[in-house]
Amino acid sequence: MFTDLYLTTTNPTLPLSALFTVKTMSQIILSVIFHTILYASFFNLASYIFLGKLLSKIVNTRLIISLLVIMFFGFFARFFHVKEIYRAYHKNMEKTRNHLDKLYIGWIFIS
Repeated sequence: MFTDLYLTTTNPTLPLSALFTVKTMSQIILSVIFHTILYASFFNLASYIFLGKLLSKIVNTRLIISLLVIMFFGFFARFFHVKEIYRAYHKNMEKTRNHLDKLYIGWIFIS
């Protein structure tokens, strides 16, 4: 669903300005909103299962705001991290892509 966005935001040869195109920015916003809803729902489900009640409105508000901020700025942080990895591998795209794909799989399991 978000493969194109992942490939765009992990391409170390793109300039930073490429992230600010209407297409990419709308994909970032859609991804952030989708994942925020997913994670907030998961936290509420876990709270209901273990505590017998949903999270309060104030906790949900703080959770959602935190997730939105972290995920939105996380796209840009990842982009800069990718550029640093690319430089560390002396602009070897194959090594960079392998490194990134391993990181991505690792984060999926951590999540």
